[in-house]
Amino acid sequence: MSDQATIESIPLYTHLDRINTGLAALGIGPEDPIRPDQLFPLDQWHYHGTDAIGAAAKQINLGPNSRVLEIGSGLGGPARFLAHTTGCHVTALELQAKVHALATDLTQRCGLDGRVLHVCGDALSHPIPDAAFDAVVSWLAVLHIPDRPRLYARLARALRPGGACYIEDLCMCAPFAPHDLRDLHDIVFGVSVTSIDAHEDDLRAAGFIDVVATDETADWAPYTTARLAAWQAGRADYGRVHGEGAYAAQETFYAAIARLFESGSLGGVRLTARVP
Repeated sequence: MSDQATIESIPLYTHLDRINTGLAALGIGPEDPIRPDQLFPLDQWHYHGTDAIGAAAKQINLGPNSRVLEIGSGLGGPARFLAHTTGCHVTALELQAKVHALATDLTQRCGLDGRVLHVCGDALSHPIPDAAFDAVVSWLAVLHIPDRPRLYARLARALRPGGACYIEDLCMCAPFAPHDLRDLHDIVFGVSVTSIDAHEDDLRAAGFIDVVATDETADWAPYTTARLAAWQAGRADYGRVHGEGAYAAQETFYAAIARLFESGSLGGVRLTARVP
């Protein structure tokens, strides 16, 4: 879904008000400064939180001189964590305007706006300079982008010689039943969920070398089940603050993901590669 109006019409399955509520519980108001570490429990909406981001930074050797492009940066959690812990500079590209605006505000309040540049745009069309980055990274965003070959070709061009690519995404382990495919499209908004082999083929066709795919399904499946159970256990508290509708919308998403993993059709993959 590359059209901004289409994206804007979709209810967020991760509610932005969670951030302000979580900060308020720490005594932090909507205009107060924030320590980066105070956001870490709140702004990492992917599997295994900051542990996953830290592991990625080590694997692709990010440091203070690294220039990083993040695709589908969301609220900026990974970008801020990378900038805070490694000193790297991150260009955080996010399509959804409301998400982008909140991410920008949080980064400024953390004092990281000198190292994280938030950009609102479509990864398939927004201008990306050639050979400007040492690494491109993405967590659970590629599945929402309809033309993956075009995306990967753009990412390859954006990297300097020897630059690294690190992606975590959903994948297809077996054909989806018709009702599961509807959930994948209508609830998860997954428009490019394919086999791991197809991911690898697209990276190589874009010019990447040393492509390595690691199947994360056995690790992510129980994570999604535990996440759903934890969400359901907190139903009363969340519903009391945000309303039953907001709770139900998030539960629908978490339940769909857990069910798709349990069906054996949905899986997870970590992909690393580099350009020559």
